[in-house]
Amino acid sequence: MEEYKNYTIEICLKSPIITSFQSDTIFGHICWAIRFLYQNGENKLREFLETYNQEGIPPLLVSNGFPTGYLPKPVIPPITQDELDAFVGRENRIANSFKIKTIKKLPFIRKDSFEQLQIGTIMPLTLFKSMDTDYKTIMKDLEKEQGIVVQHNTVNRMEGKVKQGLYAQEETFYNTDARKFVIYLKTYCFSREELKTIFTFIGEGGFGRDKSTGKGYFTYDVNDGIDLQEAKNPNAFMTLSSFIPKENDPVEGYYQTILKYGKLGGLYAKGTPEVNGNPFKKPLIMFSAGSVFYDKEYCIGKPYGALLDDVHHNKGIRHYAHAFPIGIDLKAEDRYEDL
Repeated sequence: MEEYKNYTIEICLKSPIITSFQSDTIFGHICWAIRFLYQNGENKLREFLETYNQEGIPPLLVSNGFPTGYLPKPVIPPITQDELDAFVGRENRIANSFKIKTIKKLPFIRKDSFEQLQIGTIMPLTLFKSMDTDYKTIMKDLEKEQGIVVQHNTVNRMEGKVKQGLYAQEETFYNTDARKFVIYLKTYCFSREELKTIFTFIGEGGFGRDKSTGKGYFTYDVNDGIDLQEAKNPNAFMTLSSFIPKENDPVEGYYQTILKYGKLGGLYAKGTPEVNGNPFKKPLIMFSAGSVFYDKEYCIGKPYGALLDDVHHNKGIRHYAHAFPIGIDLKAEDRYEDL
């Protein structure tokens, strides 16, 4: 069986961005980079994708991109009211109501705080206490990210006239010290030098929507190794990527879902004849990063999820839906104790 080499991709945005760094979108950009960069790129890409159909571990796993120093907050049951009253004080319910609601909705946890939780068992109370300690720091970091609605119009370049009136589009701008993201990657197909070539292609071409107008431009570093702490006695895993379980994958746990309307990129973005004029994939419901699932047989390297087919009329088009799992020790509810 092939063994993974682990890499951490450090991204530094140099322009506004519209599309977030989600694993399936990152994977799509990697595929188009393979297609354009390699000699006989179409065959190289086909061989790469076919490797996912073989027994063993997938040839490449990629996480979502997270703000540097952060991970997705584990999706677990909320703290009970009795625990909250004991910690905050019943008399402080109203005064702290905004803070409590905000903590429950925050999507990220500080990486160093998550590592402290990994030492023991992750429970609603310990998670809330950790988020409460870091609340001011997290809110300060969130203020560095600004979603701004920008007005655009469509111009007919041949006639020099406005083809479509103003329409609004939200773009995300970051302060200078908040432009950095981290992507985790495991692969036995590509060397560090090959990954540098691939991410140079992606970064210079732009990431996601409207990259042709300069959105999603970034520089990067590819570093050996992944600094993620696994629980000593895991009974579950948390996914760091968007994820759809395959048959027989564990599904007991806690999760949030996202509805994906995937759009093709590269040569297919404009709906070329190869895709029957349709640049859109079928809608998919995916578990979001931070979702957790019980699995007493979890071990490092165990694969979850799949590279989906039948997502478009063109049967050669696939959709990346593998988990990027990290082992956790999760407090088991009564109904899961016998799993």
